Amino acid sequence: MNLNHEDFTVNKLIILYLLAQVKMPLSISQITQIILERGYTDYFSLQQYLTELESSSFILVSKQNHSSYFEINERGSQTLDFFSSRIPEFIRKELDSFIEKNWRKLKSELDIYTEYTPTKENEYVVHCKVTENQSTLIDLSLNVGSKKQAIELCNNWKENASTLYGEILDILSK
Repeated sequence: MNLNHEDFTVNKLIILYLLAQVKMPLSISQITQIILERGYTDYFSLQQYLTELESSSFILVSKQNHSSYFEINERGSQTLDFFSSRIPEFIRKELDSFIEKNWRKLKSELDIYTEYTPTKENEYVVHCKVTENQSTLIDLSLNVGSKKQAIELCNNWKENASTLYGEILDILSK
């Protein structure tokens, strides 16, 4: 595929558009999934675009729980305002539709955190957390005896955090 300078510019504008429309930070995996599933660009080019957008101060990158989160800043918003007409209308509509259908899912992925770290041989600490509007609802650390169990707990927390949070509140409120 032959890409010209215009294609690079449009792909960067698509990323800015996505970040502007979603109105919240997105993780690298979320951006990658959204952009690659639609075939807008390839993985390596996407990584290059993100790096260039950050180094040109069009987006902010923050680290949280060993993940990078990207959000558009004022300079990126101003640039998008001037050049958004370069993004094909069908792409803007496609992204708008995706965001409308998946906004809650994207947001909930930001609110549920889990990770595990080895502490000793055959001992792991699993850290589970739920936040809402940047306020911590629950922050739980558990010591487990195997990596397999740590992974299972992390996966279960990701799938059931809101239910588990409610059950823990019920138990503690009795």
